[in-house]
Amino acid sequence: SYFYLGGDPSAGGAFGSLQQYSIIASMLLFVGSYQIGFGPISWLILSEIFPLRIRSAAVSLGTLANFSSNLLVTLLFEAERLQLGESLLFLQFGVIGILATLFTFFYVFETRGLSLEEIEMKLKSEVDKV
Repeated sequence: SYFYLGGDPSAGGAFGSLQQYSIIASMLLFVGSYQIGFGPISWLILSEIFPLRIRSAAVSLGTLANFSSNLLVTLLFEAERLQLGESLLFLQFGVIGILATLFTFFYVFETRGLSLEEIEMKLKSEVDKV
């Protein structure tokens, strides 16, 4: 990213360097915040919601779905950027992030202090309500 942001060295000047460093710092802040915040939730959920007898296969399928969706976002990013523009594209990402946060807040229950068997019983009771 740093080399891509370099552009024409004669045109950037001091502001160009400040802008480059602020972009790199913002990217590092985002990745760091994501990894200690929302990022691990999908891996925690995958490791806790499946019964032991199918856990390895189910986590494998969940991992495949996760990386497939990452690939899909990567492949479609440039086409969506050209079609929607950057503002609408990142608005779309923001809306998806808000919806994911709401889903987590309303539907993902706290598992701290619960054994895997207790989590399974709680999930079964939630499914039986539906």
